[in-house]
Amino acid sequence: MLISALLGALSSVSVMAQTNVYSLNVVGYINVSIAPGWSILTCPLVCSPDNTLNTLLPNTNGYFNQVGPPALHTLVYAWTPGQGYVVQEEAVVASVNNSNTGWRYGGADIALSPGSAAFVYNPFSAPLSATWVGTVVSGTNLVNPLVPGWNLVGSIVPASGDLVTNSLIMLTNGQKQDLLYTYDPVLTWTEYTYNAADAAWTEGGVVTDPVTTNITQGFFYYNTTRFVTETNNNWVESYNP
Repeated sequence: MLISALLGALSSVSVMAQTNVYSLNVVGYINVSIAPGWSILTCPLVCSPDNTLNTLLPNTNGYFNQVGPPALHTLVYAWTPGQGYVVQEEAVVASVNNSNTGWRYGGADIALSPGSAAFVYNPFSAPLSATWVGTVVSGTNLVNPLVPGWNLVGSIVPASGDLVTNSLIMLTNGQKQDLLYTYDPVLTWTEYTYNAADAAWTEGGVVTDPVTTNITQGFFYYNTTRFVTETNNNWVESYNP
């Protein structure tokens, strides 16, 4: 699921999963499927004109809501480090003539730029879909700063799989007792703890690498330096086409 250029060069690396990405060079698109219930969603493309909800999840035709009864609204919650869910959006229910659509607070207040993530609630019994078109960020040192405390993040590049062994998305510089939480609509939360003695992530006391199952899956990261040095734990990725 990624770029045709990547597929040839990275045949041994997990660059995709449940979504489909096709492109020329480093430009492509992602067919996104948002499962019923809660998901942590990230967009690893730089889209045009921007990465706001109006571009990524346009509700101009009322697709992300239902008039009812009962009225159903897709919800999006953005995380601000140190403050929590201070920004939230709700899909506006369409009127009879379908004129009252969009997002309640305008849709531009939440942007899923590469590296960031948000909680999305799908209130329906079937998946919601979207198509994202954009370019892939490239470079040797793509830094995603994990600030002290909680971070809601995703990979800057469109890659998924083992966060320790995948050379594109290696997250190996954990600090003692750092936490990483992935979320699955069916399995719910999986908690990983960084064990400094083993220099490895553990799940339930067993050495286990954190895994993301598709390129649009984000996760929570807790940086414990908030109690000591108050420094960022930078997640550095690399992709050079």
